Amino acid sequence: MDSSRPYIKRLYARAVASSLSTGASQPFVAVYAAVLGASSSQVGLLHAVNNLAANAFQPLWGFLSDRYAVRVKPIMISGLISSLLWVPILLTRDPALYILLIASQSIVSSAAAPIFTGLIAEVVPALIRSSVISIINFWGQVGSIASTVLIGAASLAGLPGYTLGFSVAAITGTIAALFFLGVKEPSIRHRESTDLTVSYVIRHLASSREFLRFCLISNLYGFYMSIAWPAFTLTMVRVLNLGFFEIAILSVASGATGMVASRLGRGLFETLGDVRTLMVFRSSLTLLPVVYALTPFFPALIAANLVAGVANVAISISLLIYVIRITSVEDRGTFTSVYNLLQGAAFFLGSLVGGQLIQQLEPRLGIVDALRITLLISALGRFSFGILHTQLSAGPRGRGSAPI
Repeated sequence: MDSSRPYIKRLYARAVASSLSTGASQPFVAVYAAVLGASSSQVGLLHAVNNLAANAFQPLWGFLSDRYAVRVKPIMISGLISSLLWVPILLTRDPALYILLIASQSIVSSAAAPIFTGLIAEVVPALIRSSVISIINFWGQVGSIASTVLIGAASLAGLPGYTLGFSVAAITGTIAALFFLGVKEPSIRHRESTDLTVSYVIRHLASSREFLRFCLISNLYGFYMSIAWPAFTLTMVRVLNLGFFEIAILSVASGATGMVASRLGRGLFETLGDVRTLMVFRSSLTLLPVVYALTPFFPALIAANLVAGVANVAISISLLIYVIRITSVEDRGTFTSVYNLLQGAAFFLGSLVGGQLIQQLEPRLGIVDALRITLLISALGRFSFGILHTQLSAGPRGRGSAPI
């Protein structure tokens, strides 16, 4: 337990600094493309390539991390490079180049995602893992909310919101990466890293029926979920004409309830178990496209984002716990990255379909009806495939026996 404390402290510190970077930038990335003049299909393409780029290389990153038994250095290096990429992103005014730079940044930063999961599993004892994950999510929400609020308030004071936000993201992202400077690599137990081969991974994946079932259901859900993403962006910019501060408020509303849920909702999530939590809260995200489609008013969007904030935290915690439960420690990074790759492909296709659907329907029906149809299609898929999570094998439930 004592040997894990230095790692846990670094994990907490990185979570806060990284969330400051996320809060200052991510709520505005897609919106800024529309501000630069991107078309409906380009907005859909941005969501698509951003998600695909963020996930396509994860099997490679996860495999190399498992193969050579390294966790800390890849997280630090990817964080530094992706933070520095905010500089050219800030300088461009061309939507196509902006999309390309965001995609490049996503490729680089994607190295940290599967490796971070593996690092948590290796350095955090099982008895406190669920608690540590909840704390990381909580402080991540705190940092993200604080950053978004400050950037939004600064925009009201006359400062350039997008420039300021992306600049803060560059600085805090660099700090987050440097928190791992000088940290020793943990020793990976149970198997020498040289035993991990591509053929082993393929055989293990093919024999893991529960993992394959999980990927199928989750990716069908992800496809329909992402159809709504370009519609969300275009509703805010082209229908409601929301300003920078209002967009920040929507993000803060989601983050605030997420912060409360990550702190107070752990007992509920453990009582439900990881599978039931995924089913309940993924299905609840149906509310978001329904509200955007049928009541596109700013107060209604705030209410929907409050609900989404709780759901996103519940899903994030349960996904991590579920993946840790159904995978073995020696190849957890690889399995996580494969899942993320498939999820990124689903998001890519869904976002492309959403953007193209809006583009094709708008000349015939107008932008409002085109967005409404796209959003309702997403809502139907979210609900249907959210319920299908009940087909996954559930772990033990109840405090003290929750899967970790």
